Order: sequence, then structure tokens, then C-alpha cells
Amino acid sequence: MTFPGTATVNLSRPAPFRLRAEDAERLTGGRWHGQPREATVRGAAIDSRRVSPGCLFACLPGERVDGHDFAAAAVGSGACLILASRPVKVPAPVLVVRDVAAALATLAGEFRSRAQGCTWIAVAGANGKTTTKELIAAALRAGTREPVLVTQGNLNNHLGVPLTVLSLPERARYAVVEIGTNHPGELAPLAAIVRPDHACVVSIGPEHLEGFGDLAGVTREECALFAALPAGRPAFLGVHGLDAQAAAHGTSAEALIGLARSLAAGRDLRLSLLPDGEELATPAGSASLGLIGEHNRANAWLAWQVAVAVGIDGRDALGGIAAVRATPGRMRPLRLGEHLVIDDCYNANPASMTAGLAVLAARSGRRLAVLGHMGELGAASAHGHALVGEAAARAGAALIAVGPLAQPIIAAFRAAGGADGQAATDRQAAASAAVAWLKAGGPATVLVKGSRSAHLEDALSGICEAFGSRFPGGVH
Repeated sequence: MTFPGTATVNLSRPAPFRLRAEDAERLTGGRWHGQPREATVRGAAIDSRRVSPGCLFACLPGERVDGHDFAAAAVGSGACLILASRPVKVPAPVLVVRDVAAALATLAGEFRSRAQGCTWIAVAGANGKTTTKELIAAALRAGTREPVLVTQGNLNNHLGVPLTVLSLPERARYAVVEIGTNHPGELAPLAAIVRPDHACVVSIGPEHLEGFGDLAGVTREECALFAALPAGRPAFLGVHGLDAQAAAHGTSAEALIGLARSLAAGRDLRLSLLPDGEELATPAGSASLGLIGEHNRANAWLAWQVAVAVGIDGRDALGGIAAVRATPGRMRPLRLGEHLVIDDCYNANPASMTAGLAVLAARSGRRLAVLGHMGELGAASAHGHALVGEAAARAGAALIAVGPLAQPIIAAFRAAGGADGQAATDRQAAASAAVAWLKAGGPATVLVKGSRSAHLEDALSGICEAFGSRFPGGVH
């Protein structure tokens, strides 16, 4: 199952970016190796296998390979410009710069400043930004026949954002760019590249607390997105579940919203609070969603508001959103005979864990949570894992805690009265325990969730194989 139209960006050539020799030097501080000349760039790549004719190829050093070693291959595939930190001998212009990643970001920012006729939408947030980004894009596609740029997968960092911006298709009417962050000060320069016309922060929650410190730190970082908006433009903030998250971390939703308002000063801050009901209810009508969970309904409501704000007809937007289906690792339902398994392996923090357990609690019949650890919580790690264990007990679910770092979850689960809990030493042991639990009773629902570093897709694959089903894809 995939989001419809995720390859839309590839249906049209990237818009041309005419880069004169003197402009490139001025912008990047670089120097030309070989004969300097202007280039008309169409897109950018950091992987030589993804180079298309007219592409800029950025040579980045990696842990295992060095992009400079693949410059010739990139030119052979049609690269018209090489961005490098040392001279390379290729039959194409080479711009030698001190920092390739920084130069790539600078060129993307220049391209964005020249882009006309396209409405840019930036999406950030602690949880749900990738899903909301895809929901917005689906609503936009339903309301226009022109190409729509949308961040592919979760390419939302210091490399992914510039690559996304430079891939803007010709005649694109809308661009939806996801911006991620995991340490203070990371988001603002990425937002400055995008220069959004509209922006939404999907949620405020306990993410990367070893860097952000607390929810106020998360709010300051995520809502720095609003400072990139022109004065008076709409700035959306998703506040579904914020009261509970704030209370669990010793603050209040009012305090966090007040901080967000100060960061959005001069912009039209709009709070997105989910209306009551089982369906997605909008002024343009109601619709059932293809995504499970109240948090996804909140994401869909936010996406609908953004789409309407940029000019999409409300009925068209609703139809596009209703057609969206889950991607691997993000609340994806999988059928294993009489059992339903929810694949939510992509990532985890206390807020998303609690949301997943709420979905599990709403299911009838037997329920099992297979949970891994949560990374990057810093000093709040013990508290965050305890909150998840307590939530699992309230959900009335059985629990398998995977790996030694997840043991605080099961300790809190038992302390909160959870009766059916066990520890699994590793992912293989977790899969075996889950299969035994499933085969011991009738129809059941299983939630599999943890941080990326927990690699619970391996446990999920083992569960699927035990029931004669091939695990349908990994996470991205």
C-alpha cells in the first residue's frame, strides 16, 4: 500500500536553473576547475545512480564511499555540473567549494528565490509530518492538474531539503516540503531555503529531548518554521493531544501555545483542533479515511485546512485525502489470517507510542503490543519509557518489550497493573514470543512499534513468515 501519486515529481522534468559562472562563485565562494562556463541545471543528486540528464551532482564523502570517486559516472549519466571539495577530472564543469553540503544548500536557496508561480508549503512537527505532508499533497493533486512537488519519503534534512527544492518540476503549481530536525538550530536554515508561503507544524511532543531538553525546547525549534513565513501568512499548529502531552511533561498546553504565538508573531497563527466524530468532518462534507487512528484523523483535518487555505476546493481536497493509504512503517495494517498486525516500525517517541497504543486499545478482542526502545530522549528517557509502559497497561494489552533498552517499559507496565507482559532479549526472540501468543488464542490485533534503532521490522518480518506471509516491504 502506498500513498497515491508519490512519483508525481518524476512525471515532469525539473525546472531549469541557469547558473552563470560568476554567480556560482559569488554564491558558494568556490572556484572553477577547468574551463568555467554557465550551466543550466535541472535537478540535483548525491547518488550517481540517480543522476538524470542536466543534473547537478554533489560529491559528498561518506562513511564507506566518496562521491568524488563517482563523478565520472555521474557525467556519463548526463550530469552537467559537478560540485566538489577537490578537483576531479571529468568532461564537465567542476565547481570546487570548501563545503559541498553547504554549497548545495546555498544553490537551492538561490533557485528557490528565482522560482515563480509556485506556492510553497513547509511541514514540520514532532510526529506525523510525513503522513501530513502526503495528505496535503494528495489534496493538492485532487484540486489541480499541474505537477505537484512533494518530498520523497522522509528526505527532510540538510541534504534532503535542498535536493527536494532543486527537483521542482516545470509548471509546478504547488510544492510541499517536509523539514525535519533533531537538534536546536537545525530547522531554521532549512526553512530559509524553502521560504514557504504557508507552513504547518503538525504536532508538539517529546522528540529528541537529549537535544531540545523539554517541550518548550521542542516548541522553539519546530515553530521556528513560522519565522520563515512572510508577514500575515497562515501558520498552522496542530494541537490535538497537546493537553495530555504537556501535562505528562510538567507544563501546560497554554504555555506551549503562547510560546508558539510569540514565534509566529506577525503571522496568522491558526490552531488545528480535531472536531468530534468518527469520520473526517469538514465544512465541505465528511469522509471515511483509509488511515487508522484518531491522530491520523487529526493529521487529515490539518491537511484539509492547509489545502483549502492555498486555494483548493474543499470537496476536491477531501476526496484526495480520503484516498490516501498507509506507507510501510507508519500505522500500516497487515492481515495475517484472522489477525490484524499494525506495522508502525518507522520511529517512536512517547507521543507517537501513546497514539499507537490508543489505536490498539480501541480494537476489540485480544491485543498485543510489541514495543522497542525510544532513542534520543536524553535525561527524559526513563520517564518517557515509563509513560509508555503505563499506557500499555491502560490499553489492556499484552506486552512484549524488545531488547534491554526497552526494559523500563515492561517495569512500568507491571507497576501499573499490566498482567501479561514479558521481555524479549532481541528481535528474533520477540517474533517467536509474538507468534506463540497469537497461536494460543483467537483473532487478535498486534501493534509493532519502536525507534528506528530498534529495527522492529525484523521482528515483524519473522511474525509474517510464521504465518506464511512475506513481509511486504521495509520502512522508509
